[in-house]
Amino acid sequence: MYILSLLNVHHAGQPMPGEEQEDIVITSTQNNLLNMKCPLTGKPVTELQNPVRWMDCKHIYEKDPVIHYISTKKPHPRCPVAGCPKILQVGRVVSDPLLTIEIDEMRLA
Repeated sequence: MYILSLLNVHHAGQPMPGEEQEDIVITSTQNNLLNMKCPLTGKPVTELQNPVRWMDCKHIYEKDPVIHYISTKKPHPRCPVAGCPKILQVGRVVSDPLLTIEIDEMRLA
């Protein structure tokens, strides 16, 4: 008869018994904004007076110019960002509270 005894088994990447783990907080300085300038006005997003985000492709615009663009490019106004195939609709352009925070963080960076 064989008796196998395993004590204090340690696996790589695991803490040793009795060791405490600390929480690690990672902050990102990476910018989450897809475009740095309004595709219609050419203004940097940090200078937009009324920034809005198109919900389907997440591109950022100045509100009045994008509403005007949508109303004049009927019947199917495409997103003016090169390579973006999305069709713009007035109801899908929103003033996103997160967008304001992201732009403010970019101004501070």
